[in-house]
Amino acid sequence: MADSETSTTLSGLSRRDVLSTLLTTAGGTAFSHPGALRPIAERRMDPALVAWKSWRSAHRNALNACRKQQRLETELARTVGFPSVTFDAPELPQPVRIASLQTLDELAMRVPSIRQAQAFLAAELHAHRARWDEADRRLGYSAALQQEVAAYTDEARFAERLLSVDAISIAGVAAKIDILIETEAPSETCDEFPWPALRKIRSDLIRIMHQTLDHTV
Repeated sequence: MADSETSTTLSGLSRRDVLSTLLTTAGGTAFSHPGALRPIAERRMDPALVAWKSWRSAHRNALNACRKQQRLETELARTVGFPSVTFDAPELPQPVRIASLQTLDELAMRVPSIRQAQAFLAAELHAHRARWDEADRRLGYSAALQQEVAAYTDEARFAERLLSVDAISIAGVAAKIDILIETEAPSETCDEFPWPALRKIRSDLIRIMHQTLDHTV
């Protein structure tokens, strides 16, 4: 999932910039200004806002881990190629690409020419896998993949925590809606229900927070 820089234009800033600024400020000097007429609950740091900040950090780490994994995988694919072997069987309309021993075994049961060459194809596939594994160890791809899995696990844990706590401010509600859109929507511009409505609600909350800050600082 990308950390998108999407639309709502407020004071020339992106939606993400504005949201980050407002949610970071909320509960701090602006919302606890001595002259601001706020219920005591809203002058405290919102638990949902605290959880959102933790999630946002975990989200950023997960995105970085994903980009690193993708970069290393692309490098492996470019220099070594995904482990596979291609065989042009007369019984088949076009050459077949075999990427695993299981697939090779299944094809060998149905295609006589592949069955005859099965040992050779298995050796070729094993050799290609060995080249991949050697390059993997050199580049650190598998380690990066494990780091990516761990990072997304952490992000999911923080997201669950955010959605389970009670929000006590507009900022906290905006944070909950933001995380739903960021983690669940197919894309930032998806027009299927309920994403347009949620994006509109998020924009309304950001606008209200923006106006509130303008009047209290």
